[in-house]
Amino acid sequence: MAFACCQCITPVLLLFVIGFGILPCHSVNITVRNSADKICIYADMMINFTVQYQTITNKTRNATLQVPDDVITNGSFCGNESSMPLLKISFGKSYEHYWSISFTNTTSSYKGHELTFAYNISDKDTFPDAKEEGIKVVLQNDTMDYVPLNEIYRCNSVDVIYVSEVFQIFWNVHLQAFVDNGTISTKEFVCKADISSTTAAPTTAAHTTTPAANTTTPAANATTVPVTTTAPTSSPPVKPDTGNYNVTGKGGDICLLATVGLQLSYSSSTNKTDTRILNINPNLTQASGSCNESGRAVLTLTDGGKFVEFTFAINNSSNKFFLKEVKVNVTDPDPFSGGNDSLNYWQASVGSSYMCNKEQRIVVTENITLSTFSLQVQPFSVTKGNFSKAQECSMDDDSMLIPIIVGAALAGLILIVVIAYIIGRRRSYVGYQTL
Repeated sequence: MAFACCQCITPVLLLFVIGFGILPCHSVNITVRNSADKICIYADMMINFTVQYQTITNKTRNATLQVPDDVITNGSFCGNESSMPLLKISFGKSYEHYWSISFTNTTSSYKGHELTFAYNISDKDTFPDAKEEGIKVVLQNDTMDYVPLNEIYRCNSVDVIYVSEVFQIFWNVHLQAFVDNGTISTKEFVCKADISSTTAAPTTAAHTTTPAANTTTPAANATTVPVTTTAPTSSPPVKPDTGNYNVTGKGGDICLLATVGLQLSYSSSTNKTDTRILNINPNLTQASGSCNESGRAVLTLTDGGKFVEFTFAINNSSNKFFLKEVKVNVTDPDPFSGGNDSLNYWQASVGSSYMCNKEQRIVVTENITLSTFSLQVQPFSVTKGNFSKAQECSMDDDSMLIPIIVGAALAGLILIVVIAYIIGRRRSYVGYQTL
């Protein structure tokens, strides 16, 4: 889980999030205390949500859920031997929406374990003309790095987690769980995105806090957005690096494996000749998703402002899995989104993996193409975190190459013999006429 200050956002991304109405610059300061009134969890962060939903006229709309002033933390607790610590914030007219993060730890470190976001789509003020009703819950394994105990996690960079039609947007995050003796640390553990970021970011030597007792204090922050420019590239990116990704199920075991180099090509619907080509950088990419052995698995790859989500399904009649749906969302450098839920790629028997080492192009829509390199994927029946025997794509299958070459050579030889025979016959026929 990585998160961004308003100063760190590029102008294009800033326009995108403001256009959705999802980036008011408010921070929320939260503390959770134990029975001895000592702080056990501390958070000071900016967070917002945008939900894509269907209306009764089958149109797609975006609804923004902004974190208000009257957030409550009921349900948060410090944890014990049988339960993980939990930070939970509820908001809305009747506090029907909530977001939470649970934490896990080792003897020397801690990290976020699972993110939960629940929203009431029956709230007509927030979701006017919504086709569905009731409470919808989005679960997501957290991608936060392990943080040394007694250090505070700091991530100023924007992190947008997109899953199940929901954008969860975090930035300017200071977070510490398992606080020692109620004293918030001044030693910061900086996230990878902040270290590798090339955008302007505020410099902080240490994070100082004055927490309140189990309260939330939103405060408006005056921010300055630096003007940055991105130099255009005249040539397409080189072949993308190969990344190794996995999704962990509820039991903690790996349930989906993927190895792939991924390149995204897209163009706007108004100007199809202006095509952008972007590589997914595995060193900056966070993998998330979900598994369902009954027939659905999802892999979401997030690389800064680029999001690619793969949904796999099972054909029960053939007992083969296949890639059914791809969604693409780009927020930086140029906002763009699209997808297709009626695909039929990467077929292999359940219990095996699909492999295609050569470049393979997936036409998602007329505006979106994905190119894969060194691909191997197994969305179901993963055993001990390893790929099962692979079923190779036709482009990799060299076993047919030799028979084809031999067959072509024989056909050519036969053709030569036939031509020679015909020519010989004609010459003999002409000779007889002369006599």
